[in-house]
Amino acid sequence: MPAQQQALLVVRNKTPMFSYLIIFLATFSLAHSNPCIDEEKYLNFLSAIQNNSTNNYFAVITVKDLNSGRVKEICSKGNFISGAVYRELKLDYDSISDKKVYDYFKLKTTRYFEFRSKAALKNIDFYNYNENLIKQIASEFPIETICKQIDVSGQYSVEIEGKRMKALAHVLFNRGYMTGESSCEGGRLLFVKRK
Repeated sequence: MPAQQQALLVVRNKTPMFSYLIIFLATFSLAHSNPCIDEEKYLNFLSAIQNNSTNNYFAVITVKDLNSGRVKEICSKGNFISGAVYRELKLDYDSISDKKVYDYFKLKTTRYFEFRSKAALKNIDFYNYNENLIKQIASEFPIETICKQIDVSGQYSVEIEGKRMKALAHVLFNRGYMTGESSCEGGRLLFVKRK
């Protein structure tokens, strides 16, 4: 008998309260952990870090300021995240350091970083990052419609200024979509398909 049918029999043969508990636990675990989205975000993160084109990709990381203990989820371009790590680890920009940094990034499957260096924190705009703007952008833009458009057409772009662009990139990244800003067309957020 398949596992799903066995689980249904267990639930049917127990008290209603037990059934509700099982359903609640299953729903809670699905709502708080989505391995597919987590893997997608990790792969998008690595892609943003490795990207060297004129179209800079955004990634979202969680950062703890070891000086204050404050933790923030930050959206930044991959090259700024790399720069923060070089500053934190006090590395030179050379091929040996490049390999160390990339190996370091590969270990960051949760995209969680702890920085003490104020230069590293400034590089990703930690001190000025507006977490409230993310909520505002999420309610201002039709996020579900944007996601459907990307799923159907594989395209999305919008003209938007710097901090608001970063906030929209943040919201979309957390939905599993990678975006970037073209240096040639500054002020335009573009959906980017991972290679």
